[in-house]
Amino acid sequence: MAAAIFGTAVIKGNGAFTIFADFNAQQLPFATAVRNALAAKPFGQWVWNLDLGASLINGFSFFNLGSPFFWISVLFSKISFPYLAGYLYILKYVIASVTAYYYIRLFVKDSKYAVIGSLLYAFSGFQTTNLMFFHFHDVVAFFPLMLIGLELTMKDSKYSPLFIFAIFLNCVINYFFFIQEVIFLIIYFLLRFWNRSSIREFAVRIFKSVLCGILGVGMGSILFVPSVMYIMGNSRSETALYLQNLLYDTRHLLFILKGIILPGDTMNSHSAIYVGNWDSTSCYIPLFGFALVLAFVVKNKGWLRNILIISLVVSCSPLLQSGFIAFTVPYQRWWFMFVLMASLATSIVVEDVKKYDIAKYSLIYIGIILAYFVIIKFIKFDAAGTQIIYHPGRLLLFVAIAIFGPAIIFLLVKTDKFNYNLVLSLVCLFAMITTGITLKLYRTGSDTASYMNDFNIGSKLKRNDQQYRYNTSNNLFTLTGNASGIGTFSSTVENSSKEFDALFDWYASNFSKTNFNDRDPEGLLLGGKYTISSQQDGRKILEKVSEGKKTYYIESQKACPIGFAVDHYIVKQNLLELPKEKRAVAMMNAAVVDNGSVDKIDSAASKLDVKDIDYNKIDKNIDRTVENRVKNFKRDNTGFSCTTNYGKEKLVWFSVPYDKGWDAFLDGRQIDVINSGGMMAIKVPKGEHNLVFKYHTPWFKAGAIVSGISFIIFIVLSLTILIKRRRD
Repeated sequence: MAAAIFGTAVIKGNGAFTIFADFNAQQLPFATAVRNALAAKPFGQWVWNLDLGASLINGFSFFNLGSPFFWISVLFSKISFPYLAGYLYILKYVIASVTAYYYIRLFVKDSKYAVIGSLLYAFSGFQTTNLMFFHFHDVVAFFPLMLIGLELTMKDSKYSPLFIFAIFLNCVINYFFFIQEVIFLIIYFLLRFWNRSSIREFAVRIFKSVLCGILGVGMGSILFVPSVMYIMGNSRSETALYLQNLLYDTRHLLFILKGIILPGDTMNSHSAIYVGNWDSTSCYIPLFGFALVLAFVVKNKGWLRNILIISLVVSCSPLLQSGFIAFTVPYQRWWFMFVLMASLATSIVVEDVKKYDIAKYSLIYIGIILAYFVIIKFIKFDAAGTQIIYHPGRLLLFVAIAIFGPAIIFLLVKTDKFNYNLVLSLVCLFAMITTGITLKLYRTGSDTASYMNDFNIGSKLKRNDQQYRYNTSNNLFTLTGNASGIGTFSSTVENSSKEFDALFDWYASNFSKTNFNDRDPEGLLLGGKYTISSQQDGRKILEKVSEGKKTYYIESQKACPIGFAVDHYIVKQNLLELPKEKRAVAMMNAAVVDNGSVDKIDSAASKLDVKDIDYNKIDKNIDRTVENRVKNFKRDNTGFSCTTNYGKEKLVWFSVPYDKGWDAFLDGRQIDVINSGGMMAIKVPKGEHNLVFKYHTPWFKAGAIVSGISFIIFIVLSLTILIKRRRD
């Protein structure tokens, strides 16, 4: 099924697989960038081409650094990922089906009904709507292992290594989703294993689970610890714990309901309710929808029913949903766990169809869909008549699919033709149709050939002078090869880069300040010397790069070097009082400092008088930075080095993101690094000196030590259990 869906797109792309937006701009170039960083010599933890530079771990552990699928791609050439992505997607769907199957078969009498549930999980609306987020599917593929491990360990401690390993695997794959999984696992455990008659047994189970959890997280600490410490300073980690977030408004409740009853939509252009929404709001189950879930909830009592009801209640509250992510952002990105529970309930009902009046609940479910359609189609949303249907044809198609499935089930039951083989075939058909439609919608207008031309051109760009960057924020140009730019499209750049962006009133959580043209002073301040243009515009052409039918000209212009000395400093508050368009020019003359840092640098620089600067003569200001640049500047993945030779003590500013992981050495002696508006500044004495900056991701060493110790304990535990089993 997966091969039919994704193979078609691969064939159309002449072997390459592209989708849209984030997938093209992030997933493909990010994987290539990490592949290049891992192969770089000497190996280091800093990558220069993510934004202005970033930690390899902080920048990429959310996306692919812990992904088994990414590590498969490392076996191939450095620019092969677009040609592997389609096949890796197929593999992810297969693994999601297999792991879900082994979980669901724990609860059905005949394992063939677990096949149905496994396909519902793997081809759910959550998977479909998140097609542009390649790394989300890693999480879906391996999450059921945690529940399998928990279930088996609660029955017999000999299975605890499986549970521990499942926790470790999910922990390293994606720390963001792992936190949500842990919250869900706690809820699952409390509802599934609560034993009122034996509190002691329940306490023992808690203790056993906690020990397994600690060891599993310990094994994954090499990525988990530094990543968690990093995101604590990320702008997306701010708490959203407000009473006003207790309930969604009417519009968002309609949107939540749409995500439950209708097939997965495209996040960038929804058919109804919101034009665009990136919250992963879909948990549609192919063929059945939630019709059989409704039948299960009404008929049964017990832990699964309670989880389904709690999941639905939580879905209606942004406050409760944000609890899955430490009360930060109320996404629906935990819904894959909701889907697994719904798929399990559906499998149970299909297996014992005579116990449930599924014809009745199929009709009720059809009535809910029709009522929903009538409400959003024919009733005005508000007095202003606000339009909430944006693609009527697509909406009608989704409604028809959502109704047609339960209608078929109703007819099969009434005609006594409801049997396993036919139902399985229909599940396959509906899963392929819904996934295929949304994939096609995502790919509409996508030009894979043109994309691959840009991708390959980016891989050919040279670093040129190491003191400068390319004046671009295009991920395809800056992440696929050796080039580095002045910004990026990513939510995991160094936190200090956000601090720098704020100096120019730029507060996007997933974009660096990218709205430069070639001559904007902000880009020139950051070393944006090299421009990439499809047309010659009179500047000095350094190189011409071609791929397919595309040709780009690499040209140079005046720009500030990455490191240069200044005679002045400016307090951050004073800089922000300047008009935004003058701030970068002021920073060409002065390093930005907080009031608390003035005492550290006042011997090397004097306070800037902003009236002394000619803001209209940018070239003159740039020339001053070039004249005072550091010499012999070299950079690699371990950091950078340079030499200085000034006639007096100087304050040297580097357009390199400040991070506690940096260690600076002057002639072999460690010196303090000053946070200068999110970038770095140091004091250097007069005369000739050697400067070396080395980067080590904060908490990485501690995490690696914990992982090493935990793995030793895990191996000893596993061998002990194995030996004991053989003796028994």
